[in-house]
Amino acid sequence: MSSRALKLLSEKRLLKILVEDAKIDLVVSYGANYDRMYLLLPGRFCSCASFYFDVYSRRVKDKCIHLRAFEISKSDVPIIKIFWEEFKNKLYPLIFRGMLT
Repeated sequence: MSSRALKLLSEKRLLKILVEDAKIDLVVSYGANYDRMYLLLPGRFCSCASFYFDVYSRRVKDKCIHLRAFEISKSDVPIIKIFWEEFKNKLYPLIFRGMLT
């Protein structure tokens, strides 16, 4: 098991976000400094740079650390329930920042 993935889980950086009034369910992971979020499609995709370069482009890994952590968690991660306005104003900017790096 990956010690980095276990550390990510122990730091509670992996979350499920339920945007209640928009009926949107997301799985995200905070970056190491909690200054960005990466969007996950479990088992398929992560918006982090490691997924793009190491998994998708170079094919030197089968998963990034975020997907590995979600796999280890067996979907048992903290759930945050919020409304659209809060998501749009607080979390979306973090997810967008994660897609740019």
